[in-house]
Amino acid sequence: MKTLLCKNNFGKKVRVPSEKFIFRVSVYGLIVKINKILVLRNKSTGKYWFPGGGVEIGEKIDKALRREIKEETGLNVNVGKMVLFKENLFYYQPSDEAFHAFLFFFLCKPKDAKLRSVAPDGDLDLERPRWIPIKIIKAKKINDFGKEVCALLKNLIHK
Repeated sequence: MKTLLCKNNFGKKVRVPSEKFIFRVSVYGLIVKINKILVLRNKSTGKYWFPGGGVEIGEKIDKALRREIKEETGLNVNVGKMVLFKENLFYYQPSDEAFHAFLFFFLCKPKDAKLRSVAPDGDLDLERPRWIPIKIIKAKKINDFGKEVCALLKNLIHK
């Protein structure tokens, strides 16, 4: 049985049978407002991630991103340019799911200011969304691709 080496949701490398993987296209918003970035924090790992999620079959990428951001944060956004693409093999331990994911990151601007006051529905492991200063974000505190995302964000505040 062929296995693939990937990371789980705790950042540990694990081997997972290749037939367990499904393809997943995902979109994430780097939502910036006055040198702050909107993040979600994972309760079990303490790491940050960005609003977004899976694109449904037949759904346009920008529409999926706006839908996911609204569901997770309560915000309506303008979707800007794509700034990062990553490929990821990922095992989500709680639901025993493995993904060969294609992740698209877009800069976004909020249209409104009212954030959800509670965590997103259906995800018990996420805290409510919050704004944090870009200058305090550290690569090791971001769930995946921390170095790449931090470099992007630091570049934004120096413009």
